[in-house]
Amino acid sequence: MKYSNIVLALTVLVFTACGGGSSSPKSNDTKMTCSQNSNKVLKSSLSSAPTIEQSFLNQTKLLVQQSKIEKQAKEFDNKGLYDLFHTEYFWAEETKTLDYNSYNTPQTLIDALKYKEDKWSFAITPEEYNEVSSQKAIGLGFSCQDFKSGCLITYIRMDSPADKIDLRRGDIIEKVNNQKATQESIYKFAKEEKNIEFKISRLNSNEQCTGTVTPKEYTYTVAKGDILETRNKEKVGYLRLDSFLGDKTIVSQLDKSFDSFKKENIQKLIIDLRYNGGGSVDVASTLLNKLLINKKDLEQFTLAWNKNYRKKDKAYLFDSASNSLDLKQILFLTTQNSASASELIISAMKPYLPESDVVIIGDKTHGKPVGMEGKSDGNYYYFLINFVVKNSLGFYEYFEGLPVTEGCEIKDDPFHEMGDKEEAMLKSALLYVDIGSCE
Repeated sequence: MKYSNIVLALTVLVFTACGGGSSSPKSNDTKMTCSQNSNKVLKSSLSSAPTIEQSFLNQTKLLVQQSKIEKQAKEFDNKGLYDLFHTEYFWAEETKTLDYNSYNTPQTLIDALKYKEDKWSFAITPEEYNEVSSQKAIGLGFSCQDFKSGCLITYIRMDSPADKIDLRRGDIIEKVNNQKATQESIYKFAKEEKNIEFKISRLNSNEQCTGTVTPKEYTYTVAKGDILETRNKEKVGYLRLDSFLGDKTIVSQLDKSFDSFKKENIQKLIIDLRYNGGGSVDVASTLLNKLLINKKDLEQFTLAWNKNYRKKDKAYLFDSASNSLDLKQILFLTTQNSASASELIISAMKPYLPESDVVIIGDKTHGKPVGMEGKSDGNYYYFLINFVVKNSLGFYEYFEGLPVTEGCEIKDDPFHEMGDKEEAMLKSALLYVDIGSCE
């Protein structure tokens, strides 16, 4: 069977409050109404709160090369998938021989064939692919984790219904439709696609808030910039980047941020990649073009295939952009959810700035220096590891993750919003700009 190439990258994130379906019910969404809470225990509970670990990486993280999709016959060809493993798969020489006809689904065959280092190769239907390869979703647009008296919001998608009514990271949902709030109860109500009433505690301001939100189809944002000041009054850029998926849409969002950075002559930039599981290498290359000037035609990174497919190797080169910055220092906020294209950006910058000025704050990254081109047979898209991603020095051996800068191991702080100068990781980054250390 002849396979066609897949066009985009893919990151699957489960937001526990997302519903299904495609209808758009009438919305009675209102901004949260808040009042001071006389319960002083709420605010003090911040200091004694347990560590909350995000778990986005139980889902697939991908980095794929872009090309054109062509329609093919709709059938699952065991032999075709088997042959991909023995030809274009990066570890083709290590791939075992087996009876491929004894496997009933693409994923079971993939799991049987993939190399021990490979935690990522998988199959997905076109419908599933389309749902997660665009900046559109259905639901509420936040995740929360069961916590003490309710469900602690740990992530808000920008421009989602939750964001628009001013739900915030760090809020504790105590009641949902007058019932005790849990992941399970919120998910149950979200699937009904009806108005949902929340009662929350806002710990940082010691407030009680109420509001209404409706699960619906929405378009969200993944990139947003801000200008911050350190305690020493130095202006730095802050870029929250949640994904490398969306291509022209993301590029537009990046341009808006970098236009403002350029206007303020920003020379130090904080890039928040803590939940960014990757995406398109083309978008990653576009971002790299904005981080340095005077590097035109120098190598950013190379996609290197197995020895039998060297003709498919591809080097990405720096190009100039009107809003490119002449950065002297880049500080990356990362967790083990930072994967793939996120790691590519960090690795690609290391040859071009002093080691002390490529700073990693938070936790070591996921460890995925590989990517996939993607193939389609009509019924399934196959994402098998095809290449390693080398920086301009040929480095790619970070399967254990990129390590944090010494002294900058900082736990993710879900009790403050991303971009809040009091949030632990961002606070440490601003301190590093001032004194060259996280503590």
